[in-house]
Formats: sequence, structure tokens, C-alpha cells
Amino acid sequence: MKLFLCEKPSQAKDIGKVLCVLDGRFDGYYRKGDVAVTWAFGHILANAMPDAYGEAYADFGNISALPLIPTEWKMLVPPKVAKQFKVIKGLLAQAEEVVIATDADREGEVIAREILDYCAYRKKISRFWTSGLDPVSVKKALAGIMPGSKKETLYQAGLARSHADWLVGMNLSRCYTVAYAAGFGKEHTLSIGRIQTPTLNLVVRRDAAIDNFVAYPYYTLSVDFQTASKAIFSTAWQVPEHLQNSDGLCIDKTFVSTLAAKIPGSPAQITTAKREFKKTPPPLPYSLSALQKEAGKALGLSASKVLAIAQDLYEKHKITSYPRTPCRYLPKSQQGDVATIFDALMRIDSSLKMAITQADPARDSRVWNDGQVNKHSHHAIIPTLKADFDLGVLTKAEREIYTMIRNRYIAQFYPDYEYEAAVIMVECCGQLFKITGQVPKVQGWKVFLGNVSEDKNADDGAGHELPLVAEGDAVDALAAKQNTKKTTPPPRFTESTLLDEMQTLSDFLKTVDDDQIKKILRSTEGLGTEATRANIIDRLFEMSYIIKERGKVLSTEKGRNLIARIPAMVADPVTTAKWELALAGIEEGRLKIEDFMAYQAELIRQLVEQAKTDAAKRPSGAGGVYGAGKKKPASME
Repeated sequence: MKLFLCEKPSQAKDIGKVLCVLDGRFDGYYRKGDVAVTWAFGHILANAMPDAYGEAYADFGNISALPLIPTEWKMLVPPKVAKQFKVIKGLLAQAEEVVIATDADREGEVIAREILDYCAYRKKISRFWTSGLDPVSVKKALAGIMPGSKKETLYQAGLARSHADWLVGMNLSRCYTVAYAAGFGKEHTLSIGRIQTPTLNLVVRRDAAIDNFVAYPYYTLSVDFQTASKAIFSTAWQVPEHLQNSDGLCIDKTFVSTLAAKIPGSPAQITTAKREFKKTPPPLPYSLSALQKEAGKALGLSASKVLAIAQDLYEKHKITSYPRTPCRYLPKSQQGDVATIFDALMRIDSSLKMAITQADPARDSRVWNDGQVNKHSHHAIIPTLKADFDLGVLTKAEREIYTMIRNRYIAQFYPDYEYEAAVIMVECCGQLFKITGQVPKVQGWKVFLGNVSEDKNADDGAGHELPLVAEGDAVDALAAKQNTKKTTPPPRFTESTLLDEMQTLSDFLKTVDDDQIKKILRSTEGLGTEATRANIIDRLFEMSYIIKERGKVLSTEKGRNLIARIPAMVADPVTTAKWELALAGIEEGRLKIEDFMAYQAELIRQLVEQAKTDAAKRPSGAGGVYGAGKKKPASME
């Protein structure tokens, strides 16, 4: 028997359909002849808790037993998935070949191989690899099944990440609670995570920057000029570099006042007069992060709420595709589905007929990009082919998220937005003054979507048409207005902007001077993954490290105290980025998992010993949560 091992039921159904085994449905699998397809429910195995390694680790407060660094890692089958695991194990006993058909990424490899290892499967292993589960993509992947050894380093990298996360969470959460907790009781328990703690640090740093911010005045200048044809346009002074402070602002009031007085009536000349015809393609369909950020801004929904809704639209209602994707592109194999999807959308919502009539299913959109899709295990979130669906069963929030996903897909088949971007620069009194303008020519996709927050053409400056001038033209300098402004602190995080910072680390990068470190940070995908960032933020709320006030995310005293007391490297995004580079090295075969884990083990030993030393210095009863003999609930690990 050849057994296809999938990550989830929907994936098994898509593959099973092409394999023609769906009419052989059994409890937990499909089988027809010598081909069977079964599925896990994501990670069907879990790492055992510390007490599985000995009675000494059952006591959360017994840090003398730490560090706990397993030589043989123990896994367990959670009760809720025990039935399906038994099905998989039984099928493995019959299989002469297993085709790993989980997601085409590191996590998918781990999900399958940890099952095979746990069940001691020793026969032939092959790999089915695709980012799309449409029939064309599945057929292509079936024709190109590869030896399992081709992707084994993915498993090693995923295993290394899982073990490193466990070592950090289980060891440091316990010893840091004893060493640094502010008091006794569940509310003082400290939770440490390889991604969670640096994420908290981002919020703490932002809050500190706001709390310690000292405003100061700076000065700008706006000047009106008039052309020979009597057209008046208003410009902004371009502060020369020698007058800029570290924030790029001018704080020399005297200079600005003197300049403002000199300008009216002084000779002035056009130095730059550019008019450029530009096009902007439709904004791409959503990845999970893009959907979470947009819905957070537009609808005020939390990241985890958006994920839950997107998951229901996919699993329960089956009207949108797999949501936990970092990709915003589609495989070319799905180009033939566009007209069918359009038809399904109109059957679901007849009010779309006019909008879809204006779209061109044959348009060669930039969304068709196999190179981008192949970097990930799933394509962008889009509507499915399902046509028999009543929108009335959706909640208000579900309908809003569905509409966002649906509209982004339709927009791909609208023309580009076309506009004329104009820039005028004027020299007067030895200084430069600038104005930009944007004149729409063809509304294109904006007819359907309107303006969107990620619209990059906004940088060209929307506005009325600027006067026709040429380089070298003389203009009259009219009024000059000096403006006194005050600097403002950076904004508090919202869930949307925190998600963005986790992904890009753009604000954190401003504080890094080391070019090598910047390169490392830019080479990784930030903190967490598309599927985990919302859960990490939720965990920070759950631990009372952060709170939300009027839509803003703030760190609590507990969160700030944690960051202040623990070793800086544990909360440093740079540490996480370096670990991710090492994991990439394992994936590429340049680094052995044994070497990575040896480094992790030594680091954990050092951090635990430091915590023990700090704990010994504390007055009796000054901290810690659980004393000798008191077990910590598993859910709190």
C-alpha cells in the first residue's frame, strides 16, 4: 500500500480527489486499491511536559533540578486526537511506502516526520511537494514526487526550532519566576518564550520612548510663488543637511525668521519641473498578516479574531482558501479558474454582477507568480469555487472579512490606476522649495476598491494639477510663512502596528548601529510566523504583560519589570534573528542539528545558573511562586 500522509482533512480531500479515492471513505482515511490517504490535525503529537522526565521536575519551584535538557525527547498523543492517531498508526503498519503530503514547508515536514519517527516507520518515504491544491497543481506534484531524503533537512531545522523553544520556555519560565517574580501566586508567574519575550520587549521599548519623550520646537517654512501666467502654487522649504538635527528637523529659529523676511520679492527660478505618467497595479490579495493589519485598522478586530474568522470562512463555510499563509501571489495553474470563481461569486451575491462585468478574467495580473508561490506552502487568501452559499448565515464580522478577501481578488482583474505625478522645485535666496502633485487619469481598480492604506502611489502627493512650468523659468516670490511646530512622541502600538513591527522590525532597526546586525535582522522574517504572531500577542495579554486601552497596546508593570530584570539577550530580537539564521543553516545542510542543540544547551545552562545566583541573593519570601512540593498547572508552562 502507498499511504499519502496529509496535514489536515481538507488537504487529504483535495489530493484524494485527484487520486480518485474519495469514494473509498473509511473512518479517518480514504482508500481504493493499494492507495490510501489519511490526515493529521496539524501537530498531532506534543512535547511532553517536564514531569515526564522525572519527579524532580513536577515541582515548578524546584529550580535546583534545572536545567532540564533531555537527551531523548518524549512525545505524547493528546486525548482529543488519539482516535485519529490510532488510524494513522494502523495504516503505517500496512504501508510499503509513505508519501509525505503535508504543507510544503518546515512545519509541514515536522508534522509528518515526527509521526513517522514516533511510530518507528522504517520503510520507503517519498515527498509530495506543492503550494497549490487545485487539481492542476496536485497533478503536477504527483508527477514529480521526490525521495523523502530531499527534504529531510527541513525536518531537522523544524525539530531544532521546536526543541530550542521548549528549552527556553520550560527552563527559563521556571527559574525566572523564582528569581525575578514580584510576588507569590499565579498572577506573578513569569512566562518566557523565544519569540514572546522579544515581542514584549518591542512594546516595552516603545512605551519607554513615549514616557521619556521630551518635546522640542522646530521650524518649517511655506512659500507661495506665482508664475508668469499668474498661477500661484505653495511650496515647502527643503531643510539643507547642515541645518538638520539628528531627527532631520531645523531648530534654528533665527535662520528661518531671517529667511522668511528675505523671500518676498526676491528672485526665484524653477530648478526642477517633472511630469511623469505612472501606473499602479491593484493591491495584491491578502496574506494572513496583511488581512489582520487591514482588518485591525478598518474594523477594529484583534489579530486572533481575524484569524479565527478567516479559519471559519475556510474550514466551516469553505468560501475562502487556506488562511495561514504569508504569500500574496497565486500559481499560474489557477488562471483558468478565474471565470468560474467570478461565476460562483455572482451566484453567492448577485449585486456583484456590475463590478465583475467590468473585470477582465484574462488580464495578465502580477498576482500570477509561481516563483513567489513556491517560496511558501500556500498561495494568497482568495475566494473558492463554491457557489451554493447563503451569505445570510455569516456574522457581520465574517461577512466584512469575506468581502475584503473577495474584493481584493476581483480587483486583480481591473486595469491599473494611472495618474500624472508632478514635482516642482524652486530656488530662492539660496534655498530649495518643493511641491508635488498627482492628477488621476484612469481610475482603474480604484473605481472598485477606492483608496487603500497600502497604496504606494500616495507618496507622489495627491492633489490638484500643478501649473505648467519649465526648468529655468522665473517665478515671483510672494508670501513666506514661518511655522513653529513641536515634536511628538512615537505612537502607541495597536495590534495592527505591533503585528507589522513583529514582521518588519522597522522601528527596532532604527536603533541598531551595527550594519552586520541590521543585515541579519533584514534577512529573517521578523518575530514569529504568519500562523503564530496572533497567538503570541494573545499570550502576552493572557500573562498580563500587556493591556489594551482605547485600542492602544501598552505594557504593564509586570511586563516592564520582566524586561528590566532578565538578561538582555533573552529579550533581544537580534538573538532570535541569529537563531533563525542558524535554523536556515540546518535547512540548507550547512549546520548540523547536533551542533545547534549543543550551543542551545550550553546557553540554557549559563542562563539558568545566572538565575539561580540571582534567586539566592533574594531575601526569603521575596519572590517565586510555587514552593517545594507545589505542582504547577500544565497549562501555565
